[in-house]
Amino acid sequence: MQTETIDIRTDEALAACLRVPRPVAALAFDYAADDHIPPHEHVKAQLLYAIEGTIVLSTREGKWVLLPTRALWVPANTQHSIRMRGPVRMRTLFFDHTVTAPAPGCAAVSVSPLLRELIVGMLQEPRRYASLSRGAQIAALIASELRVCHTLPLSLPWPRDAKLRKTCDAMQRRPSLTGDMEYWAARSGVSSRTLARLFRSETGMSFGEWKAQLLLLEAQVRLAQGQSSSRIASALGYASHAAFSAMFRKATGLTPSEHLANLH
Repeated sequence: MQTETIDIRTDEALAACLRVPRPVAALAFDYAADDHIPPHEHVKAQLLYAIEGTIVLSTREGKWVLLPTRALWVPANTQHSIRMRGPVRMRTLFFDHTVTAPAPGCAAVSVSPLLRELIVGMLQEPRRYASLSRGAQIAALIASELRVCHTLPLSLPWPRDAKLRKTCDAMQRRPSLTGDMEYWAARSGVSSRTLARLFRSETGMSFGEWKAQLLLLEAQVRLAQGQSSSRIASALGYASHAAFSAMFRKATGLTPSEHLANLH
């Protein structure tokens, strides 16, 4: 796709990052809440990092959540769109083919304090840094840090089947514990047995597993936005704060407050 169709505010700087013959190039831009970058792809791989804010990245295969102090790896030539869940201070690195990917496909990855400072430092360097310059040394350290990044379970597989996609879109628009498989089967015009089969074949997860991951990701986004766990529990349909906290701890090994502390 042509870079000039993505976002007129960043297209010139983006094109420079994609053209420059260097292993690593950096781009910074701040976005408003609910800003949307339409489907596009790049000839270089990229690492999306938000100093502040959360985003949801979508591809044909799934959706990934970017939380503060985490990053999203997107391989070259991967079509994706991005939705800002609140104001976002985005810092993006682009990589040529010489840099080893932390994962074979899109992935949420951990960001060490060192990598975080290297990302910020890379933005202070000229894009055409000399081979023995500070910029080249920072780029080499970034590539080294990428090799030890850990992938994180911050994704949700997305179906290709048109009918199931419509159901999943509806569930994502209003994520809630209420509405069992029979309810969603009736809304989709299929039997619960067919819906169960579709979820398993299209996402590799049962209906219950997929819905639980949807709610967990939504809860993590809302926590990162500063919402209280009591408010989130109510919004997502849990009978009590205790029930929500028990779900969260079972899924992550942390209470909501412990998880939030880990984001800072």
